Amino acid sequence: MKLAADIFTVTTDENASCRCLLAEKRECGGVSFYRFELFWDRSRVRSDSEVRFEWCVPMLGFMYMWAPMFRERRCIQPEWGGERISMISSGAPLISVYDGNTRNRYTWAVDECKKLLSFKSGVLEETGELKSVLRMGLEQFTGENHTELTFRIDSRDISFCDAVGEVAAWWEDCGMKPAYVPDAAKDPAYSFWYSYHQNVYEKEVEAECARAKKLGFDVCIVDDGWQTGDNNRGYAYCGDWRPAHEKISDMAAHVERVHRLGMKYVLWYSVVFVGKCSEHYGHFKDMFLYYDEGMGAGVLDPRYPEVREFLIGIYLKALDEWKLDGFKLDFIDTWCGSAPYKTGMDIKALSDAVDVFMTDATNALREKKPDILLEFRQNYIGPNMRKYGNMFRVADCPNDFLTNRAGVLDLRMTMGSSAVHSDMLMWHPNEAPELAAVQMIGVLFGVMQYSAKLEKMSDSLFKTSAFWLDFMKKHRRLLLESKLEAFEPQCYYTWARASDRNECAIAVYSSGHTVDAWNYDTVYIANGSMSSQVVMCSSGTYDATVRNCFGEIESRGRLSFDECIKMIKVPVGGLLTLKKR
Repeated sequence: MKLAADIFTVTTDENASCRCLLAEKRECGGVSFYRFELFWDRSRVRSDSEVRFEWCVPMLGFMYMWAPMFRERRCIQPEWGGERISMISSGAPLISVYDGNTRNRYTWAVDECKKLLSFKSGVLEETGELKSVLRMGLEQFTGENHTELTFRIDSRDISFCDAVGEVAAWWEDCGMKPAYVPDAAKDPAYSFWYSYHQNVYEKEVEAECARAKKLGFDVCIVDDGWQTGDNNRGYAYCGDWRPAHEKISDMAAHVERVHRLGMKYVLWYSVVFVGKCSEHYGHFKDMFLYYDEGMGAGVLDPRYPEVREFLIGIYLKALDEWKLDGFKLDFIDTWCGSAPYKTGMDIKALSDAVDVFMTDATNALREKKPDILLEFRQNYIGPNMRKYGNMFRVADCPNDFLTNRAGVLDLRMTMGSSAVHSDMLMWHPNEAPELAAVQMIGVLFGVMQYSAKLEKMSDSLFKTSAFWLDFMKKHRRLLLESKLEAFEPQCYYTWARASDRNECAIAVYSSGHTVDAWNYDTVYIANGSMSSQVVMCSSGTYDATVRNCFGEIESRGRLSFDECIKMIKVPVGGLLTLKKR
């Protein structure tokens, strides 16, 4: 059945006697809200029963498109292009279209962030309109015959960053209240993944932690490998979650030794996997969502109460016995899609089961340790995930300057007060220090995670790392908690600025772009481009200090703008500091 409801055409499943009505339309500050009510006959719902929303708007000034997923293309696709998906464990239902000046032209989102949705926006060639489609299956609403869905549509001429950020705030108002973010969630972290992979032996870990603490890191993250003596990658040995004795003889004592260095200890778990070589495999093999041959492991199905109880018990036992400070909970986005309901399950829909598990697990952990650190990574970065985790990391992109930079800024758009972490920085031991600095400047507006092996690092790389790490720590409030503007997402951002009333921090990522810093008493400009100069417009007279990538002063002087543009020499990987006279 098709029906017209304002700008929408809604197609419902007649077999399920599905009805849809536009219950409310309202305008608030230039933003339109459309609230739909849906009703159906539960007994007649089939696996293919769905509701489909379509609507079109003129493409006037529409140039680029953004969505909050890892490595997304920024171009506007044709309307016959592929769909995106969103559910509690992957992505978020949001698309933003903007112009060449990074101004919003059309941003839409919905408040259903738990159930599985398929959606897209693309060019309708015959009319020059942007056609948007959202599909939602009804079978996942188990035991229900009614739901509501609200569309939020923003066509205001405001910055792209503000348009997307206001969607994130709206989701919070819709009941997806973010978890508490302890101070330690914004402390820089040394990760052992790229530097050591699965070779995490207690003596080497403790020695590297001592070096990391000297450099300025306050948190260590021990990744995959602690639970197995097999170092061939894959997840065949996950599921028992006991330390490999030959690597870590006494986990509690090992964690305590790291604590005495002044570092917090976060431990990795692949939440979903029970490997074929684990002791628990035989018991749980009939409780898998599916088996992944490439991983060598089954994916546990959280719709079974025994699965949820088992996993929560594992984490609580580790917290109690080893005095951990946090957990890196990995592969939650593997819980995606649909699968048949079976005997022994107590929750029919996968998205509901993920919600119950994550709620129960994080509540249990926070009851014992209110400031627990919980790290998630892309793609499980939606608004529901913010209810559980407090550290959100860019997905793996080793030595990828572009993706890491864009990933941090993308996540900052929708994460609000949650801590956004970079993917771990790494480089060859003989890398030029200027390029290491460019990597660090690329993640300036996120929490730095770092995984370059310090044991083999040159003095110059160590010195560069220490300088930029110190800068990020000293200016953490400005960089992480103040207003952030990021420009030209279609170029994976050419520059970005964090500012409050009196000061701002600017990172330049592409040579030749003019950055502006009007009306600030203090300005920091980090040169993350490959040009040895930055182009800036401002007014007034400043005392200027130029430092190279090591933090060494290369020049001091007075700089007067008189409301004009100036080209200023700043070394690659260096820092310009301006103090108004």
